[in-house]
Amino acid sequence: MGRHPVNFAHFIARRILFDKDRRDRLSRPIVGIAVGGIVVGMAVMILTLGITQGFQREVRAKVTGAGGHLQIGALVQTDPKETPRVVMDQPFYPWLDTVPGITHIQVHATKPGIIETDRDIEGVIVKGVGQDHDWSFLQQHLKEGELPAIGDTTRPIDMLLSKWMAARLAIGVDDTITVYLVKDRDEVRPRKFRVTGLYETGLEQLDHQLVYTDIAHIQRFAQWGLKAELFVGDSAVRWKKVEAMAFGGDRRYHYEWPGTDLHGKGPHAIEVVRDTTLTVIVSDGENTIPDTAWVRLVPNHSEVEVMRGGSGGSHTRYCGGFEVTIDRFDDLTAMDDVVYRDHLPMNLRSVSVRERFPEIFAWLELLDKNVVVVLLLMVIVAIINMTSALLIIILERTSMIGVLKALGSSDGGIRRIFLIDAAYMLGVGIVLGDLFGIALAVIQKKFGIIRLPLETYYVDVVAIDLQWWPILLLNVGTLVVCVAALILPSMLVTRIAPARAIWFA
Repeated sequence: MGRHPVNFAHFIARRILFDKDRRDRLSRPIVGIAVGGIVVGMAVMILTLGITQGFQREVRAKVTGAGGHLQIGALVQTDPKETPRVVMDQPFYPWLDTVPGITHIQVHATKPGIIETDRDIEGVIVKGVGQDHDWSFLQQHLKEGELPAIGDTTRPIDMLLSKWMAARLAIGVDDTITVYLVKDRDEVRPRKFRVTGLYETGLEQLDHQLVYTDIAHIQRFAQWGLKAELFVGDSAVRWKKVEAMAFGGDRRYHYEWPGTDLHGKGPHAIEVVRDTTLTVIVSDGENTIPDTAWVRLVPNHSEVEVMRGGSGGSHTRYCGGFEVTIDRFDDLTAMDDVVYRDHLPMNLRSVSVRERFPEIFAWLELLDKNVVVVLLLMVIVAIINMTSALLIIILERTSMIGVLKALGSSDGGIRRIFLIDAAYMLGVGIVLGDLFGIALAVIQKKFGIIRLPLETYYVDVVAIDLQWWPILLLNVGTLVVCVAALILPSMLVTRIAPARAIWFA
């Protein structure tokens, strides 16, 4: 019997733990306490992982839902509250969402503003969105009313506010408010808006600042594009004075009159002897997208009929930037590199959500350290419990150890028996702990029993995100670490002399 076969070691180990004929009064409760400690420890570790991952997922979803994973904007942007103009006609828009890993791209623009009511004033960031805006995030967090209509001429002044802001300013759904848009820090213009709905995310960076409206308001107010018009004045019966007018841009206007000899803005005297159409193209010194206006002069007996038209202004061809949503948050850095390297022109840059909210993501990463601390504490408690149980079992089996040594068993073979005992106890505790922890997690995830103050934790219910592979790694790691840690206590069997052990029996 120099070596114990593995089956023999398992047989002895099972007899030690599960022999009902023995009337041990000490080891059984100790073993029960040790297994119970492992069950509780595993449940705590599983819940810690699930709650942390769920919390991180919810907070990440909120900061990305309000602005995308990536934001593409002008290279010269220095103020995060105000977006400079960007030409909407880009080589990557709108087809960038066909790139593998990218799910959506949408336009946006922001301007600082001030909401004024009879009670108070509040500084805000007015965010303009287009018809391609994905409303799923705000729909999920909509508390009252409805989302604003974008591009609907029957509802041109819709605005979405946060519930926090509405309570602070005593504003309700369907109220009409005055919002002062700020331009170049020295120009403020009022606009009337109707509150269509109230949202609440729990993130102070969003609820305390952002209001949503149609991007057309910002496009017109900022005068990003050019607007050309033609003024027609009377001169004589068949003579008209035609003068070009321009708005927006840098105000260093250039006027072109295609098909004519006219130059400059005018006024130009035009003799109307037949049906005449004049077109003016206005550009500026900043290479703003030109705008076109036309006028048609039709002689009708002693009068001249005047018809006007044009492209309506080039401001609609500008935005403040683009928001990009990706499939997986874990691919954020890689997708940021792909977008910036392969798809952006030299005058644009991409900013990830990590760069926009560094303090939030630093805090979320700190939670990972807390998880490591909890896991280490639970594993140390499990090792202490198992060490105590193993030493009690070894002391109770002193006579058995002496007999096995007298029959020729090696110290390593006997230690293997007790390590198998420990593995059995750990296995039972781990499985029961898994079931207990997963059951609690599923109950919380389904019913949301434990709730939290939204203003403190950013979520109103304890979020759970369970994945099988972290639980599997946790089980294997706990079993391996604890069994390895029990090798040293199991060496107590080498100090037991066969003669004294048999005599003690």
